[in-house]
Amino acid sequence: MLLDLHELLQLEQRAAIAAVEGMGGAGKTELAIQYATRHQKDYLGGICWFGLRETNPAAQILAFAQSKLNLEVPQELGNRRLELEERVSWCWEKWQPAEGLVLVVLDDLTDLEDCLPFLPKDRRFRVLITSRLRHLDPGFIKEISLDVLSEDAALQLLEALVGQERVEPETEKAKELCKWLGYLPLGLQLVGSYLTKKPLWSLAKMLSRLQAQKLDSEALDLSEAQRRRSLNTAELGVRAAFQLSWLELEPATQEVARLSSLLAGDIFLWQWIESAAEKLDWPDSVIENAIAQFQQHHLLQQPQPARSAFKFHPLIRQFLQEKFPESAEASNFKEAVAATMAAVAREIPDSPTRQQIESMRIAVPHLEEVAQNLTDAISDEDLVWPFLGLGRFYEGQGLYDLAERWLEQCLSIAQDRLGSDHTDVATSLNNLALLYSSQGRYAEAEPLLQQALELTKNLLGYDHPHVAISFNNLAEIYKFQGRYEEAENLYMQALELKKTCWVTTIPTWQIASTTWHYSTSLKDATLKQKPC
Repeated sequence: MLLDLHELLQLEQRAAIAAVEGMGGAGKTELAIQYATRHQKDYLGGICWFGLRETNPAAQILAFAQSKLNLEVPQELGNRRLELEERVSWCWEKWQPAEGLVLVVLDDLTDLEDCLPFLPKDRRFRVLITSRLRHLDPGFIKEISLDVLSEDAALQLLEALVGQERVEPETEKAKELCKWLGYLPLGLQLVGSYLTKKPLWSLAKMLSRLQAQKLDSEALDLSEAQRRRSLNTAELGVRAAFQLSWLELEPATQEVARLSSLLAGDIFLWQWIESAAEKLDWPDSVIENAIAQFQQHHLLQQPQPARSAFKFHPLIRQFLQEKFPESAEASNFKEAVAATMAAVAREIPDSPTRQQIESMRIAVPHLEEVAQNLTDAISDEDLVWPFLGLGRFYEGQGLYDLAERWLEQCLSIAQDRLGSDHTDVATSLNNLALLYSSQGRYAEAEPLLQQALELTKNLLGYDHPHVAISFNNLAEIYKFQGRYEEAENLYMQALELKKTCWVTTIPTWQIASTTWHYSTSLKDATLKQKPC
């Protein structure tokens, strides 16, 4: 398989693209890891890995170019603003080192159309895609199917997991067991982990227990939609193996698993689970015991041990999500996770450094998950934070197209939930306007800042520091447009306000030639400077 994959990737064409396709649990990612590890010397231009299930591909490519290649990706060339696709193309053109083949791994692709515009076109790049999708583009992408292991490979994996001494006496039962599990590595790993804790169990007994699950909607509590998705025999076998492991978990650990399933299907920090558990008043022992049980049952992977960062296999997460509605605390779980990630978003500064961006990158898929799927669970107090955090993360990298999406949603959801006359709406107007201003879109920024100014005066009164901020920000827009008299008038009003209500807040020299973000809410008197 590795040899076939290497041959496909060495084809001389515009950019050699090979796809390893197959169902979840078939070992696609593991195959890609093995290939990249074994063939490092063939790719002197470097190897880069992008996980695509939860994250925007363009954002990952631009972030990689900035953080790993130290490239300063331009916003415009020749006085023309570059579109997102053009900026990604610029990154491929400026790739470092400048010589040698480059391997680009796109893991767990879910939408080819979203990804195609951002693929490299130069022949020095070799693109390896893993995906559950079939027949991605037969005329453009060469595919290798990896639905299941061969019988021999499955037996070898089972032996490696439980020991040859347990497999050899029951070779025929071992073959039946592998077949029942659809020859999927994930299923074999779950069963291997289960058998390790049951040293006296025979393979025949293990198979009997799996078959006893009956694999029907009643035994596995599947909805009609879930059963339609799960007609594949292999996945049903993995589901049965998961069900046995699930029943072995303590009830408190099952609740932690349901809670964890609310995060995105990407690497997460265990401290977020601890934080959510604290909001639910769970004792520390519950969380400590849960992580130990997850690992014992092979339900949790740890790609980054140094950061206590973990990940559920996509199929395991799917199964856990199906268990989620069974909890009587489901709504409380959503609120706890939403509050936890809102607190994480608050840690993203208005102008993050490169180091801060790298540190917060792991949180982005989970902030997006909350913003997209847990909006109803976010409290009014935290409502704008997931959106604002994402906006800051992308704006801090100059990824204005991506920041705009989240800041626009921030404004929309604040208006829908809180009404037009709310301080968080004024905050959202101000921040979106400043994003437009950063791109030279002054005509679009001006009316938003005017609305923010009027709202601020109406809600907080004229003699409030944030009114001075609004005067200052609007003056900056006028200055950039050459409307100096109007700008001067607003600067003077901001200065007068500063003298009366801002004396203890910031030094006088900071009032001019800067734009200001409200910290998040106009209710918060903290001010943060954002240079133009």
